Amino acid sequence: MAEDRVEELKRILQQNEVSVANAHEALEHHLNQLHRLGATLEDNVCEVLRKVIVQAEAIEELDRITNWTWRK
Repeated sequence: MAEDRVEELKRILQQNEVSVANAHEALEHHLNQLHRLGATLEDNVCEVLRKVIVQAEAIEELDRITNWTWRK
């Protein structure tokens, strides 16, 4: 039963994986939109995107260092 859940969670992670490049692009696009609207402070979306970027970078490094074995 636990193995099924682990496999399901791995599948969810793979389906929702975000590349660092895509996350950076989304953050820059959002910041540009805020700037055009005259906003001077970043919002919660920026905070979330920054966390997604950090997670994606960590996952990419783990994949590289462990040759994907950490995902097993």
